[in-house]
Amino acid sequence: MADIFREVDEDLRHERYLKLWRRWRYWLLGVGVVALGGAVAYVLIADAKESARQDEGRQFAVAMAQIDAGRSSEAAERLAMLAADSETGYAALARLGEADARARRGDITGAVQIYDLLADDSRVDPLYRDLGALLAAQRLVDRAPASEINQRLAPLLAGHSPWRPLAAELTGIAEMRAGNEEAARALFAELVTDPAATLGQRQRAAELLLSLGGDLEAALAGETSSAEWDDDDAAGSAGEAAQ
Repeated sequence: MADIFREVDEDLRHERYLKLWRRWRYWLLGVGVVALGGAVAYVLIADAKESARQDEGRQFAVAMAQIDAGRSSEAAERLAMLAADSETGYAALARLGEADARARRGDITGAVQIYDLLADDSRVDPLYRDLGALLAAQRLVDRAPASEINQRLAPLLAGHSPWRPLAAELTGIAEMRAGNEEAARALFAELVTDPAATLGQRQRAAELLLSLGGDLEAALAGETSSAEWDDDDAAGSAGEAAQ
């Protein structure tokens, strides 16, 4: 009888995970669009005085218009040529755009291959390389085992990438979907108090942590204790300096 109740409890918990994942999955997939928009703005600002790059900018704008018009295949071809020929920041943007165009037409494998090319391209800014790794993992989080997601995102988690909080969130979701609750709880508990994470990321991490039976109060208390320790340590150092 106890086994039956345990199986029912596990089924209910699994259903709760799925509901949470369905709730947040479209936000996570939207990260790629937001990130691409931010990258476009960054390059346009940086190249505002670079008249030689205006032609590449026009080509990129045409490709984006083709994507919006539902002509993803044409856009992917145009962006592939731009990425191959460009020696400017538009090379990275073209890779991101091409991958997005392929994903829109259902070619997730092709999109991931483009993201991997970007992540491995030593010529582009590390910001774009890390973004490529993040977006590849994002597209695979529903398809690949947690071990592959971990392997792809480990460099972002270990370093100081601005994409680190998002990498931690994706890794936690991959662990949660794989049934690795302890690993997922640890990631979400850390993310709840991560000063580099946005308020939205911390709120999602808190909800996911609670859904996994984690102790949110303990995680928040740990942040408070750490802050108090830092304050006491600073006060002690100041006192010693005054003496």
